[in-house]
Amino acid sequence: MKDETKMLGPGHEFETTSWTLVRSVGNIDALDTLVRLYWKPLYFFVRQHGYPNESAKDIVQDFLTTMLEKGALSKADPERGRFRTFLLASMTNFLKDQAKSQSRQKRGGGQNLFSLDFVRGEKEFSLQVAKGERPEDLMNRAWAKELWSQALADLRGSEPALDAFRLYLAGTPYPAISAQTGLTGEAAKMAVYRMKAQLREIVMGYVRQTVSSPDDLRGEMAHFITLLSKEGGDLAFRDEPAP
Repeated sequence: MKDETKMLGPGHEFETTSWTLVRSVGNIDALDTLVRLYWKPLYFFVRQHGYPNESAKDIVQDFLTTMLEKGALSKADPERGRFRTFLLASMTNFLKDQAKSQSRQKRGGGQNLFSLDFVRGEKEFSLQVAKGERPEDLMNRAWAKELWSQALADLRGSEPALDAFRLYLAGTPYPAISAQTGLTGEAAKMAVYRMKAQLREIVMGYVRQTVSSPDDLRGEMAHFITLLSKEGGDLAFRDEPAP
């Protein structure tokens, strides 16, 4: 029987006993990664529930602060489902609590624990969100976009290779990519091929840290690619033969 702690070949070690990123929130880098990937989806979720901009900002800040103060993130049970499911349930309960305690004093004496760009978040909410879209669907879509943006920002390579990949994602044909980057046709194809492989590894690395089994990893990756395809960003996950 195939070793279930490995997935997709060598180099894809999988820890089945914990959400590695969630379990390490005491580490500032891990906490920063979680907040960076999930604050905007949470903000969109709250806004889509009808809360005005300022209230939604306070709710997201209070929610993240509360989760950190109570150690709820590190105590979450991976056996009960995926991390986004946990966050959705937690925020839903938090909103219910907010409705019952409107007069509750803001946590931290009014000081915001996290530095979040709500101005940009509100602009993106206004531009991207469809009226009538379910808050849960919106959060999932926002999660995919944030993960995609972060993965692209994490890409490393030469400037011509990165430019070639950006042009490829924009639908530019290879002859035009070569002309704009100075790469030969074969070099452009190789650069794109390698960048696609690197991007997949980055995305899978993030996803792997917030799921608890190989099946969940497969499911989350499939869900991510489906959501990404609706945004026209699934080119990086289309299989092509090596140049």
